[in-house]
Amino acid sequence: MCRLIRCSTQFVVTIVLSASALFSMADDSASDAASKDVRVRFMVTIPGDGSDNGVHPDVFIAGNIKPLGRWRPDGLKLEQGVDDILQAEFSAPSGTEVEFKVTMGTWQSVEKDGEGRDVPNRKFEVKESADGLPQVIRITVERWGSSDHHVKSSVTGNLILHEQVASQHLTRPRNVGVWLPPGYDASDKRYPVLYLHDGQNLFDAATAAFGVEWQVDETATRLIEADEIPAAIIVGIWNTPDRIDEYTLTKDRRLQQGGRGLDYIQFLSEELKPFIDRTYRTRTEPESTLIGGSSLGGLISLHACIEKPDVFGACLAFSPSLGWDDERLLESLQSGTAWPDKVRLWFSMGTHEGSDIKSHAANLERAHRLRDLLKLAQTSSTDRIHFREFESDFHNEKSWARQFGVALKSVLGTPIPAR
Repeated sequence: MCRLIRCSTQFVVTIVLSASALFSMADDSASDAASKDVRVRFMVTIPGDGSDNGVHPDVFIAGNIKPLGRWRPDGLKLEQGVDDILQAEFSAPSGTEVEFKVTMGTWQSVEKDGEGRDVPNRKFEVKESADGLPQVIRITVERWGSSDHHVKSSVTGNLILHEQVASQHLTRPRNVGVWLPPGYDASDKRYPVLYLHDGQNLFDAATAAFGVEWQVDETATRLIEADEIPAAIIVGIWNTPDRIDEYTLTKDRRLQQGGRGLDYIQFLSEELKPFIDRTYRTRTEPESTLIGGSSLGGLISLHACIEKPDVFGACLAFSPSLGWDDERLLESLQSGTAWPDKVRLWFSMGTHEGSDIKSHAANLERAHRLRDLLKLAQTSSTDRIHFREFESDFHNEKSWARQFGVALKSVLGTPIPAR
């Protein structure tokens, strides 16, 4: 039986930038160094049943570069052209690597293939033509997402949604989902707690960006029932449009965004954790309080453990964005910032993370450097640091869903018994 409980009367589903999209945005900013601007024209054919009395809905290109909204779902609006083909133009330097999707303005209404499945990011390189005419990109959308085809909830187990949780440290309230392990209601035990960022992507395909969830509830249920990990409460903190600012401690020079991470960490440690501890039967000591996330969510999880080792005793960092702000975290560790000796860490990187072979290699190199810096700095308890390289995995929710069980077993595998 699955159960989704909402703890307020107001419920607004907001799908904002996914972790994979953010990573692509930061990674592809290197294309700013390319030279001559080239005009690019999108020519998009959409499903015939998407019109209303001959008037098409608003359609947009959402992509990884500024003219396409840096993955805002309503990035570049298309206009009606000839023969019912929608068109829009932008300019970018020659050599720019572009990734994009077509939407009707939200991530719920992102394009799908003819069977209703996800369409991978479309990609092309901006190239100057000999005749000086625009580069033409032709696309046919076969079907739209959940605005036309309802995505059913995929929650397994008992998920309680606390809506519009406010904070004195942050600008916007956010939803917080609390997944309770099997047997919670039938016992009086206390449980360790795992806090995960990008909470709308964790449990439910109906709220996940691009409709791809991590299957955290299914994976945790399977491992708990097989006695491979102790039962634990998992808290999913939904992101907001402030995600980039909240998941970073410094402003990135190229993107000119970021820098409110300490406020977000204060929200977690001073407001959210006390609320969870008051509301649920939790074990409150650091060794029973874990934090994790992917991409920038992995980065802020690392920072949270460095800043608050008296609160968070373990970290799961999936594909952390170590290139943020000219590798500021790596530079800090190189300069003497210490990883807390008692804090366990599991982190990962796939071999295909980034837009091309060069970025794949750069991201792996950063992950190897983080591993070496942390293990070098640890004079004892080096078994607390675990790095996994995943062959052929990408920087996306599907890859992190595959990795999640491995991470849980690594960090929770040494039993923290409920009490």
